[in-house]
Amino acid sequence: MPEEKEKKLTKTEEQKLHIFFIEKVITLITGAMGLVAALAWNDAMRKLFERVFGTQGGGDVTAMFIYAIIVTAAVVMVTYRLTRFSERLKKKNGK
Repeated sequence: MPEEKEKKLTKTEEQKLHIFFIEKVITLITGAMGLVAALAWNDAMRKLFERVFGTQGGGDVTAMFIYAIIVTAAVVMVTYRLTRFSERLKKKNGK
């Protein structure tokens, strides 16, 4: 078997790989936070229907809506900041 030489990455390739990694992490984080917001709205809507249609269930519908709004606002804020961070990183590295 012939020996395989390790290929060393250039500085530019390392920067591109770093940016790619950060973009993927941001995508995963925002996806996870979107899921949390969706679950919060799901619970809030379920409680609303329980209140309106009189099905059994515990919890306060107002509290559930407040929770859903807070989670949604947090997701939007974090997503915005992460997107700006990613864009600045791209500009800095000339992509």
